[in-house]
Amino acid sequence: MERISGPYKGYYIAAYTVEADNTFVGYAKVCLNEPTSVWSSTSVERLTSAAGFRSELEAMAAAEHKARRAIADLSPDWDSTGPGGLDG
Repeated sequence: MERISGPYKGYYIAAYTVEADNTFVGYAKVCLNEPTSVWSSTSVERLTSAAGFRSELEAMAAAEHKARRAIADLSPDWDSTGPGGLDG
């Protein structure tokens, strides 16, 4: 499953899920520009949800939630060119 959403506070989220041992993990990329694909997006940060979700939808929601929370926690003077600005 994959989905592009946004903008959220000016950022886009390119999220996708991967099956791992009969459960799912969600991944999210935070992008400055709207990506055309989750696979070819240029991200400023990559985030992973916790492993072990029973459905793709749960894993997707968790990854997107983590990305939105990281974006919401940014300070107004955050420099998007610096590494690791959205760790969380």
